[in-house]
Amino acid sequence: MLTEIVTLPSKGKLYSEDSPLAKGEVEIRYMTTKDEDILTTQSYIEKGIVLDKLLESVIVSKDIKVDDLVVGDKQALLLQTRVLGYGSSYTVKVNGKVHDIDLTKLKERGRPDLFQNAPYIEYELSKSKKKLVLKILTSKESNELQNEIDILTEKGIPFGEVSLRLSKIINSVDGNSDTEVIKTFVNEELLAFDSLSIRTFLELVTPDIDFTVELGGEEVEIPIGINFFYPSFKA
Repeated sequence: MLTEIVTLPSKGKLYSEDSPLAKGEVEIRYMTTKDEDILTTQSYIEKGIVLDKLLESVIVSKDIKVDDLVVGDKQALLLQTRVLGYGSSYTVKVNGKVHDIDLTKLKERGRPDLFQNAPYIEYELSKSKKKLVLKILTSKESNELQNEIDILTEKGIPFGEVSLRLSKIINSVDGNSDTEVIKTFVNEELLAFDSLSIRTFLELVTPDIDFTVELGGEEVEIPIGINFFYPSFKA
């Protein structure tokens, strides 16, 4: 069995010390035809779990659960799985022109050094001076949030996606972690300026892979979906 050790963007800093992810490395094996079968399993595709099932298959240690991965680390494992499975060359067609991307050139971003064995980080709002604790979402939490958004959208129920996301990301406000207090704060008190500053801050510090590339004078973000494991996508 051919395997490779992947260093996580988080360096393990977003997990508790007793987590198998705390060492900041995950061993994955090279893809096989069995894994290609996973990518084409219609029931997984319909449920939106096909990439999770793929990672469950290629991660060597069964002590590591995909649900427990923070999103940035999950992205890094998917990237390396794709490189090991189909190579580093990825063809992109943008505005009628074909570009070839070397996936090994994609860079990490974020500030894992600001975290200490937990997915939480403190942040003080510049306008209201409220002291928040923000949480970096795990794969499970991110999926649950997206499912909630999809259900509300399908039912035609009005909702604010920005406020819904923030209510999941904010873990406490001035030391109060009550979910209703957080929802009220987000919906009624949080200034637009501070809302933007939270999102900008999280984008800066959250460990992840930067999938944005410049092609033909414009920035294109490589989407991570089933098509990522095939030759090309159209932007």
